[in-house]
Amino acid sequence: MRYPFGLVFAATRHVLGQKLRGRRKFAVVLSLDPLGAGDRTANGGKRSGRARPLTVGECLRALEECNTPVVVISGGEPLEYEEMPVLARAILDRGKHLFLSTDGTLIRRHLHMIPPYTEFFWNVRLSGTEAVHDQRVRRPGVFREALDGIKAAKNAGFFVLVTTTVYPDTNLSDVEALYERLHTMHVDGYLLSPYYPEERLCRDSSRRFHEQMRARFREASEQLASYNLLVLPFYMEYLRGERELGCCAWGGPVFGPQGWTGPCRVLGAAYATSYQELLQETVWENYGRGLNPRCENCECSEGFETAAIMGMNRKAGDIWKLLAWQWAGRMGEKREGRRPR
Repeated sequence: MRYPFGLVFAATRHVLGQKLRGRRKFAVVLSLDPLGAGDRTANGGKRSGRARPLTVGECLRALEECNTPVVVISGGEPLEYEEMPVLARAILDRGKHLFLSTDGTLIRRHLHMIPPYTEFFWNVRLSGTEAVHDQRVRRPGVFREALDGIKAAKNAGFFVLVTTTVYPDTNLSDVEALYERLHTMHVDGYLLSPYYPEERLCRDSSRRFHEQMRARFREASEQLASYNLLVLPFYMEYLRGERELGCCAWGGPVFGPQGWTGPCRVLGAAYATSYQELLQETVWENYGRGLNPRCENCECSEGFETAAIMGMNRKAGDIWKLLAWQWAGRMGEKREGRRPR
């Protein structure tokens, strides 16, 4: 299976349960940013400083508010959060699936914080092979430290995923070389994240940007098809320009020291004191492609892959396509001889 069965079952049960209750807007994935390193101001996308990090209690209360089956801990380097062992164990003890997003350099030092739960995933951010990645992050030596952390995590029995940000100039052959190396280390799966330009683009520049990004994802679908790509097929179709999806930013809320980020992590235009306030006070009709200039170049998974999970813009045969995609994958293994789709 591409994803563990327990994760798929929990997410499916949650979505169906919310829909049966008649709820149109609800959270599927909660993103926690305990250090506030991902906070943005309303004007210009700059990171805003916050001296006091979240307490474990505040994080758990946020989880109780939206009660999602999946939790992501991100924002800068979350392993610098002193209470991470306590927070991670508390989330897992509540039966949630936890993805910890990290640059990988601190994994080896923190392997002792929890045993290798089947609901826990190290999610390491790598932009390419050593030269490419170190240049992207502007920190020489980071790639080797990340690989060292991945090896340690796999040897300890953990699930390890790798997320690669796709830029308009990304060389997919370089990404393929990275994945080939990671495959020998038995990495369990790969996520592709589209780059978001914080600066506003004119109409022509925006059109060229989308053409370049769609070309990169078409290449990714062909060159990386033999690896366990964890991008939902409908979201990948959207990224290739083959399907339309609306933005469901409310399905992937972000909670940090300043509160609930609204309307989404990318814009960070305001903060709410509760998830219900975020849902009720945000004028969602003002955000999305064609509705807000700052949304024109956004294809982020928090909004659009969430829409795919919700089943927006469904087509005939989508359920069978999703089942085939899920069963065709195999965590930690390359599917030899599989033809690109």
